[in-house]
Amino acid sequence: MQFANYAAFRQAVQTLIDGDDISQSDLSVNTLDLIIGAGEIRVYRDIRSSVQDTALSLTVTGNSATLPADFLELKGSPYIAGFRAGIYTPWEHIQNNIQQGASAAARSYQYGFQGDTMIFYPALDGSTVSGRYYKRFNDISTGTNALFDRHADVFLYASLAESAPFLGEISRLQVWDQKYQTLVQSANEQERRRSTRGSKMATRVA
Repeated sequence: MQFANYAAFRQAVQTLIDGDDISQSDLSVNTLDLIIGAGEIRVYRDIRSSVQDTALSLTVTGNSATLPADFLELKGSPYIAGFRAGIYTPWEHIQNNIQQGASAAARSYQYGFQGDTMIFYPALDGSTVSGRYYKRFNDISTGTNALFDRHADVFLYASLAESAPFLGEISRLQVWDQKYQTLVQSANEQERRRSTRGSKMATRVA
């Protein structure tokens, strides 16, 4: 399922809501954009794709590093030169370690989150944090993106599911929402296969 541009996608959403003749539709362009935007937010909560995989590079200042504006979640533990890969630790435990001066044996470090920043123990300043994270693309209304191109059907049914309560289409809500959930599961499984097929997974010994 491919769409030439956002306008073509919006028309497809409208057609599935109103039927083949959309000339008499009560839905304005602005309303459709709001519905599609709500569906888009849902997609970014539910799908993680290789096309979202982005390099992370943050400078630590005052023991904190501000996350990118398009940050959704880390793909794995971040890395700081001279240390082993970080261990996620709740914010309050990091604060306890900083205050108590706990040992940083074996050059391991801890990282956690404080609002939209990362914090660390032992306290760091001037270091560079590197790694990978999953990003959110700009709204598709400004131009389609790689995630949309790969999983357009997920965006389509997310939009339909979001439209149903607004339009009073309770009977179709269950159908559209179930279809969306099925497509999300299928998309995430496809994304997992892209990175795990081709060789056997190694067993990690703790």
